[in-house]
Amino acid sequence: MFALEGVNIMDFKDRGNIKWTSLMLVEHRKKLEELKENENNKKRPELDEQIYEIFDYRIKKALQRNLKVKITYFKDDDYQEVKTYLKNYDSYQKKLLLKNEAPQQIHFKDIIDIDLLE
Repeated sequence: MFALEGVNIMDFKDRGNIKWTSLMLVEHRKKLEELKENENNKKRPELDEQIYEIFDYRIKKALQRNLKVKITYFKDDDYQEVKTYLKNYDSYQKKLLLKNEAPQQIHFKDIIDIDLLE
């Protein structure tokens, strides 16, 4: 191995994948771009009926005792989180109505987790 006196290896910039793109086929470059785009997209988790029963219990408890909740929900291919008080639960339209928060409502099917904050 060669050692250069006074030269720090951190001074060299690594160009990442750019240095290899001239050697790649067009199809490979397109596939790499697709992978990078899809890397940040998250999928909505599939929850079973027992989880929804737990959510229902926590929602009723929060409404009865006026407790603050932390709701994790799925929106725009990502997980969002809000800490708020609940205004009401519309069981017909399956929506949670929130007090003075943006968003004002969250669909029950979008909810990933509900935690009670006491």
